[in-house]
Amino acid sequence: MIYKTFKVVLRTMHKGQTEEFAYVYEGKSLLIGRASQHSKADFRLYNDFVSREHCRIYMEEGQLLIEDLASKHGTSVNQMPLVPGNPCHIEPGDSIALVNGLIEFIISIDNDLTMDFTPVNPEFLQTVAINEHLQTVIINEEAPIKMPTKEFNCFKLLYENLDNLISKEEIVQQVWPERVGDPEQIVTAEEIASLLYRVRKRLNGHFAIKAVIQKGYYMESIHSFNLSDLS
Repeated sequence: MIYKTFKVVLRTMHKGQTEEFAYVYEGKSLLIGRASQHSKADFRLYNDFVSREHCRIYMEEGQLLIEDLASKHGTSVNQMPLVPGNPCHIEPGDSIALVNGLIEFIISIDNDLTMDFTPVNPEFLQTVAINEHLQTVIINEEAPIKMPTKEFNCFKLLYENLDNLISKEEIVQQVWPERVGDPEQIVTAEEIASLLYRVRKRLNGHFAIKAVIQKGYYMESIHSFNLSDLS
């Protein structure tokens, strides 16, 4: 069976604010929730009215679904409120609203990034083990990759948000928290680029880190690039 990759785009009411988006495909679940220190959300929203685990968008047998996770202020699709716990089918062009329309998402297909693809055979899926204490990463049971603190924190942030856009600000907060808010120690674009270059080298081709101009970065498994080769 052939599946599509869908793009979930956040519409903002603030002029000039960067558009944010994430991707959903077969086997990928997108949790939308309020940003916090211990947030498990894939799409984090800085809004106090959004629940920590507000709703979930996922694909099941080629069908795109959304489910409200008993959020306090509700989720609606095309102005129809969802019943918590009852999945609702959604399609490109549908409008998803949170908090009585305060936050809005649009579903689309991003043909510039991905085309239809066949799901990866489980034999090709990567296994990744992260040891926080030793700051090591083991990929596909190969030799442990030891990383300095900043590189390890950067990898961990990108890996925990695999296929999702991470802003430069989020990277700075994760990697250089001691410099956040200090006008005399602003983290430069060159420092971020150098850090990502070092992380790429450590990963030895298992993952790719891509830049989205003026938006941020995201990490992909190399197995998501040439899926047609596996069919």
